[in-house]
Amino acid sequence: MLSKEVTRLRDKDVRQRRKAVRRLFEDGDPSALPHFLPFLNDQDDWFVERAMIAIERWYDGRDEGIVQSLAKSEIPDRRLLAARVANRLGSPKGILGILAQDDDLKVRIAAWKGLMGLDPSESTLALESTDAAVRRIAVNSLFEAGLVDDRGLHAMMSDPASSVRAEVSRNMANKGIDASVKDAYEGYVETHMRVEEASKAIIESPLHALGLDWVQRYMASTSARDITALTKGFRNSSWMEDESVVDLVLELSSDQLLVRILRKGRGKLVEEVCLRAIHDPDRSSSSKSRIILDRIGRDPSPEFAESLSNGDLNLDDEIASSISLLTKEALGSDSGGH
Repeated sequence: MLSKEVTRLRDKDVRQRRKAVRRLFEDGDPSALPHFLPFLNDQDDWFVERAMIAIERWYDGRDEGIVQSLAKSEIPDRRLLAARVANRLGSPKGILGILAQDDDLKVRIAAWKGLMGLDPSESTLALESTDAAVRRIAVNSLFEAGLVDDRGLHAMMSDPASSVRAEVSRNMANKGIDASVKDAYEGYVETHMRVEEASKAIIESPLHALGLDWVQRYMASTSARDITALTKGFRNSSWMEDESVVDLVLELSSDQLLVRILRKGRGKLVEEVCLRAIHDPDRSSSSKSRIILDRIGRDPSPEFAESLSNGDLNLDDEIASSISLLTKEALGSDSGGH
């Protein structure tokens, strides 16, 4: 069967060649790989792509020339493939080391992954990469291999990229971390992790950031400086689009912070969060009133105003007055538009 399909790979009819390729993939015989390699130079991208798929599936590392040729290609996707399959070579470090300096970020990441997969101690060198994405992978590799000590932790937490420092924090939440490393981490957080770091972490990933103890401490702050910094983080993120994040914000925020991060914005999402805050029995009347008043001038919907007037709120004079003012704008402007 193999010889028949291999013969058809050279057929003048493109339909026959494609049929042969599909049949060889169905058979899954690695010995077919050499017959796919000429397609790397084919003018038809469909055949080029199938040749690269065949290499990734069937390459066994015995012909080093295949990887060397891919690694020297001017086409980034081929160098990326070389980085992915290089670990199948008997001695892959040389090629991976070259590809780790490639001009293309994806190639560099794949090569570093290969190096760290071969030897977790390579992760220490990866921490010196100029790519934050590579350094994040290195952090995970070091933690997984149990190679993090006090000194290494300090180096990782001193990284210029907040995404790398956040990766350290995520790993610290895992079980089995050495007590001395935990102590070093807590000490570093107390002395170095400022509110600006919390704000950056929120921008990058609100859900991840709000799971960190030190970010949660800032969330409960009533300091004007802390609130201003955190508000910037929330306003530059899409936190309202994730219900899990909304739950955490409502649970963790001080009244002052919640009022600030809800102050701007229009539309259904912000109104839904405002309603949850207004109906929260643990929130102060003054904060609820402020949230209501801040909707004035931001095109509050009639539905929002009506939901405040349906009688299920525990109203005091301050809240009632705020609802009255908002209702006049929302319902008045709505009726004026007809």
